[in-house]
Amino acid sequence: MRWRAVVRGASIAAASVTYAAASYVAAKSVHPTPLGAGLAYAPMLLAGVWMAGKSPRRMPAIALVVLAALILWFARDILMRHYRWGYLVQSAGPMILLALLFGRSLRRGHVALVTRLALLAHDGRISSRTSSYTRGLTWVWTIFFALMALVSTGLFVLAAPALWALFANVVTAPLVLAMFVGEYGVRVLALPAHERIGPVQAVMAFMRYRRHDNATTAPSQRAIVPQTH
Repeated sequence: MRWRAVVRGASIAAASVTYAAASYVAAKSVHPTPLGAGLAYAPMLLAGVWMAGKSPRRMPAIALVVLAALILWFARDILMRHYRWGYLVQSAGPMILLALLFGRSLRRGHVALVTRLALLAHDGRISSRTSSYTRGLTWVWTIFFALMALVSTGLFVLAAPALWALFANVVTAPLVLAMFVGEYGVRVLALPAHERIGPVQAVMAFMRYRRHDNATTAPSQRAIVPQTH
């Protein structure tokens, strides 16, 4: 089973790198091509199909995806000439959504997203130090994702297409990874071993959070008070 997971992970990584390289070439191209347009819009449609399949209101969601596909088809001439907008949505869109996901949890009366993940990973009990750190980290990720979206949009409007394409399709993923690794290094210095979680545990906690967030009553929304030592 382990080798299958390794092969699957390697396949996903290879596909991601190939797509990023092809998108970079298409996004910086002066002359629009059908392949470039397909790479720009197909992932959004596929993501829509996937989300529609997961939606509790599946039929209306599928209807919206079909409507979006029809709009893309009838507007194909315009979209073909301006398909870089599709790449901008791919680049800035996820960053905006992530900034909103993290930022909305910072509202008064809510538990910060990273704090929720820590509570899930530690069975609902964390120290006040961890609570403060994870709330601050939620702010950091919110600002980081917002800046990434702002930089991508700014380069799209002001810079040469090749420079923007380089940032959107080549530089963005390494920056996110560097942020993730750098934050873990800070976490090692800021929190003792028994109060911090590793990258794998963080991903597992996030998956648990997404499942709980879709439920009517999520554990992260209950009255869980961080424990002091």
